[in-house]
Amino acid sequence: MDFKWTKVALLVSISSMPMMTFSVDANQAQMTEAEELQLLKKQLILLNQQLQMQQRAINQMAQKVLSKEAQLKQAQTANTTQTKAAQAPQVTAQQARVSTSSQAQPQNQQAAIERAPQQPTQIANSQAQSPTQAAVKKEPERSRSTEDVLQEAHNVFDRKLTIEPSLTYSYYGRKDLVLRGFLALDAIFLGNLNLDRIRSNTVQLDLTTRYTLNDSWQFEMAMPFVYRLNKYESVGEGNSSQLYESADVEGAQIGDMSVAAYYRIMTEGDGWPDWVWNVRVRMPTGDDPFGINLESSESGNLTYPDQIATGAGVWGISTGFSLAKTYDPAIVFFNLNYGTFLSEEYGDLSGLPGLSPGEIDLGDYIDYSLGLAFAVSERMSIGMSFNQRFFTKTRQKPLGGQWQDIARTDTNTANLGLGATLALTENFSMVTSIGAGLTEDSPDYQISLRFPYRF
Repeated sequence: MDFKWTKVALLVSISSMPMMTFSVDANQAQMTEAEELQLLKKQLILLNQQLQMQQRAINQMAQKVLSKEAQLKQAQTANTTQTKAAQAPQVTAQQARVSTSSQAQPQNQQAAIERAPQQPTQIANSQAQSPTQAAVKKEPERSRSTEDVLQEAHNVFDRKLTIEPSLTYSYYGRKDLVLRGFLALDAIFLGNLNLDRIRSNTVQLDLTTRYTLNDSWQFEMAMPFVYRLNKYESVGEGNSSQLYESADVEGAQIGDMSVAAYYRIMTEGDGWPDWVWNVRVRMPTGDDPFGINLESSESGNLTYPDQIATGAGVWGISTGFSLAKTYDPAIVFFNLNYGTFLSEEYGDLSGLPGLSPGEIDLGDYIDYSLGLAFAVSERMSIGMSFNQRFFTKTRQKPLGGQWQDIARTDTNTANLGLGATLALTENFSMVTSIGAGLTEDSPDYQISLRFPYRF
């Protein structure tokens, strides 16, 4: 029995040994994974400590950048006291943000394992980049359409060379009631009654060149070519109100060339406009209007010249200034000029038979213009302007005589204009304008097209 039970106990103990061995191996494996986990945690904690050290280094570098920028701004500012007062709160606030970013690091390393480590780095980068971006920020450049408006109404000194061909058409019509006779019994007119009418069509092609020497000086030369068609009509042939006599006279010739110089007195600022002074000299290169023969119709009812003048016939000098102020996108401008013509001697001043030598003086004039223009878009602008010019009387001095005023030569011209400017390319633009005459001496209307090309 004892042997039997001893044998049974021995078998049971032998059979239980593999189970105990398996349990011991499982415990050993479980302990190995726990140790590995602890090792990984220690490595992660070490990496997090290294990240914190790098974060502190980044914060210190950002603080140094901010400090250097503050010192640079302080050195560039004229008023040192105001600059220090303005920058001290900014630097303090930036340092506080950097300090707050540093203190925001987790105190508990175990909690830092579960928190995203990239957030403090992004905050420090944004703090370091924002002052730099603010420093390089520039004001918006002037739009192209605004520049075109300034060139037409004022002057632009930032283009080295500008070539501008232009085409202008103007129409002028005038009616005169001519009474040749006398009034009898205060009610009856005895004599000839004539209604004279003049219709003038003028097409002028100009080629203008502007050269900018520097930011203060600009020079200009203009060469015009003039074609003119005049139609003269008279009513009352043979004392009849139904009969018309007419004559057409046309001519094409180069007009009076001119040269001009512009000097910028003051550049536009916050509280003052752009101020440019100018002087212009007009040369008598066109056909003068003196000594032109007059012809008459068969009935003698209509008298008209046999050729058309394309110039003034004398030298002219003018000077003045222009002001322009930009209220982006609008521009306000004002021009004021005074001009005079030099007297000149001619062998014949009238168109009557025979010679009438003498000296002619076309007088003086003063004109002004004002207007408003604004940019609709980057490439288009519209504007309106008003121009008025006053002429003194023309005088003539016959050979050996005294100066005499010529009647009806003191004129007053006024014009109201509307226009638009379109930038076709980077250097090429189209400027359109239409003007309406407001006085009897002004053209009825005028249409202009300009095509400036800027180099």
